[in-house]
This record gives sequence, C-alpha cells and structure tokens, in this order.
Amino acid sequence: MTKVRRKRGVLLEYVILLCSILPLVFAVSNTVYSMSGFSGGFGILGKGMVQLYQRIITIISLPVP
Repeated sequence: MTKVRRKRGVLLEYVILLCSILPLVFAVSNTVYSMSGFSGGFGILGKGMVQLYQRIITIISLPVP
C-alpha cells in the first residue's frame, strides 16, 4: 500500500512541476516567435537571435585565404 502511495506522490510531483514550468516555456516562446493571425513573425528576442545566427553563418561561410 505504501508503494502505491509513493508512486502517486512522485507522479503528483511531476505533474505540479510540469504545470509550473509550462507557462514559462510558453511565455519565452511567445517572445521568440509570435503568432499574429495566420502569418507568424519573430518577436523582439527572436529578431536578435536571427541576426546573431546570420552573422555567425556569414563568418563561417566566408572563404579562408
């Protein structure tokens, strides 16, 4: 009987942890990529990440003499 209660307690901890983390994940994903209507666009943080990625790819793809 105690094993079943222990398993339920661990499952409840995981559910509480998941429910507390999911709003943070959704908030961060909303700042990176915002779904405005049907045409999605990058948010404030997302535009900076895209520009950083483009800079890194440009530097890597330049031919080395």
